[in-house]
Amino acid sequence: MKITFSGKVLRDDKIISVEDEKKEDKPKIISETVPKFIQDNKGTWIKNPGWSNN
Repeated sequence: MKITFSGKVLRDDKIISVEDEKKEDKPKIISETVPKFIQDNKGTWIKNPGWSNN
């Protein structure tokens, strides 16, 4: 049996949209300093263009 729904759900007498509930993952800030190396979308470590040796 396959169950599908339109993306809207009735919860606590209110209609909510499941698609609006998606949140973007934001990186966790663990330091206020600018890192020398960062990861790109593929996970490869590259030199951060915003980093300076000052």
